Amino acid sequence: MIFVGALVILYWLAFRWVFDRWRGKAPRSRFEQGFRSKWTGGVLLGLAGLGVVCMVYGVCIEPQRLTVKTYTLASSKLPPGQRVRLVQLADLHVREAGARERALPELVRKLKPDIVLYTGDFFGTRADVNSVVVQLLRSWSVPQYATEGNLDGLGAFEGCLKQAGVQLLDGNAPQFCEVRGMRFCISGFPSGAEGYMRHALTRLPRDTFNLVLYHHPQGFPETWETPTDLMLAGHTHGGQIRLPFYGALITLDRFGKRWESGLFAEHGAKLIVSRGIGCEPLVPEMRFNCAPEVVVIDLVGSTR
Repeated sequence: MIFVGALVILYWLAFRWVFDRWRGKAPRSRFEQGFRSKWTGGVLLGLAGLGVVCMVYGVCIEPQRLTVKTYTLASSKLPPGQRVRLVQLADLHVREAGARERALPELVRKLKPDIVLYTGDFFGTRADVNSVVVQLLRSWSVPQYATEGNLDGLGAFEGCLKQAGVQLLDGNAPQFCEVRGMRFCISGFPSGAEGYMRHALTRLPRDTFNLVLYHHPQGFPETWETPTDLMLAGHTHGGQIRLPFYGALITLDRFGKRWESGLFAEHGAKLIVSRGIGCEPLVPEMRFNCAPEVVVIDLVGSTR
């Protein structure tokens, strides 16, 4: 609200400066004289013009600028020297078979993942984009696991996953996956499952690398003091609009900016929050200083 208020004030002052100069009425005070000066106008119009450029960039360019964020995590649960690559795709929010959707399959294939993991929110419109989502999810011939986000009711969520061959994790039981002889236990919970996550996670095996998929970062405390090794989340979109030195303006998470995006380690568990790929649905797409990201997690075997 403070940021929006500052923008409104800036453009009002710029408009007022132009209007007063056009009207040509003599200033009645030193304040008005200073306000109508060319120096003041240059600052106001310069800031207003920069704001327009930023908005055009944020609407037309950055939402399509796919990036890759890589994390390397060591684990004693993997044999020393062994490496497994996970790719997390969060908040696809598909609206159409657009440039982003066309570029994503080749980008992910070049990353050569061993497992692809989705943390919810596949749909970005109420229009029928089910076939687009299915085609996108069929782009990778590796094991795929997904959990439900809070906005997946916009499309045929379960039907799309089934058609694409993606394993849905609904909190009932974890799934086991083996990559080159290394075993992974993958749990996932639908949005709103924080009330029973901990009970399920305390029963995870301790000899496998335990992954947890949950759409909301606010579920992270439910993994503490359990055998969980790594939780993956999205939902925040990294804020979509990020200011330098401050970060996300809004995260829509119960804990605010605490886990807005990035890697965190607390109470024996790690959390990675993706900035996601799409944008909030039902409104114009916009990102600034927060490009869409594909998250890569390289798990490396360690002796400790």
